[in-house]
Amino acid sequence: MKIDGESNNYWRRISVGCTIKTTVYLLILAFIFFALLWNRNKYTNSSESLLHGNRRIHQRTSALPLNFFDPKHQDYQRLVDLNDFYFTIIDPQACNATVFLLVLVSSAPNHLHHRNIIRTTWGQQRIELKIFFVFGRVHDKNLQKDIEKESDGYGDVIQGNFLDTYRNLTYKTMTAFKFVLYHCNKASYVLKIDDDAFVNMPLLLNFLKNDLSANGTDNLFLCNVKTGSMVNRDVHSKWYISEKELSNDYFPSYCSGWYTLLSPDVIFRLYATTQKLKYISVEDAFIYGIARQKANITQKDFTRFTLAYRKEELLFNGTYDSQPLLFGAPNMSPELIKKFWLYFRNMFVLRSLGAFSKK
Repeated sequence: MKIDGESNNYWRRISVGCTIKTTVYLLILAFIFFALLWNRNKYTNSSESLLHGNRRIHQRTSALPLNFFDPKHQDYQRLVDLNDFYFTIIDPQACNATVFLLVLVSSAPNHLHHRNIIRTTWGQQRIELKIFFVFGRVHDKNLQKDIEKESDGYGDVIQGNFLDTYRNLTYKTMTAFKFVLYHCNKASYVLKIDDDAFVNMPLLLNFLKNDLSANGTDNLFLCNVKTGSMVNRDVHSKWYISEKELSNDYFPSYCSGWYTLLSPDVIFRLYATTQKLKYISVEDAFIYGIARQKANITQKDFTRFTLAYRKEELLFNGTYDSQPLLFGAPNMSPELIKKFWLYFRNMFVLRSLGAFSKK
């Protein structure tokens, strides 16, 4: 078939046009690819600066000898200096699947209002979240019945057989750790927190997924670090520690106990080390200071991402809007926790904290 010059030019123009379009499409795809790669490196580098290079690895680490954590093991009945420990309330199947963020709330047995506020605000059900409230036994039979009823209704109560007192806070934290290791060791991250604290949960989840890893990490220990704390020798103080219990005049640096964000391998090392030590009642200084130091664990101070040491009332006039906050402050009332939750619920949620890593 004969093709005249006009037809030939037509097909040549079509061919050139297709080539140009293909080239443009390829350039656009290349631009998108390198933009995504640059963005990923930006977040990775800023996260490493933020956390001093925490390794991004899978949640299963060699530091967790999972075969050790069998309820039939003799350690299951040991809790520091107790040899007859057991859970009085626990659902062994409550955490049998992979959990992204496990939240363990240290709660006073009679703080039902605190727990309900948490359940309906920052701790409300999410697919990535599993939350439990931890406390010890009580003398009051009516209160115990109320606790059992609460457990039946919500399925989120963990109770150990130690008496729930301030001097037994170490037992409470170790009970929480024991639960992680024996009954919820598939968690990627663990938040241990008091029932009078607030969590900016959407931002925290974004931080874990985008600044760290959706698969978990290791060597993670974030908190408000306290340094230079003297051992209290006042026999009338609830923080009293005798020289027989601890001869040092100062504690090593330690995490304030109202919140700690940890990876499971760090929990295992803290737990295993504390189990070998003589009991001390000042739980945060003991577990997060003395045991931490002996286990050669490094903690990262995250005070600037909390409202601790700041004026809470300034939050609501926008003073702190330029600084992302993951946590509130210790000793918050249930009403203030709800007020915080309502405030942050209407705030834009950052995808990452990386931009604030060097501030």
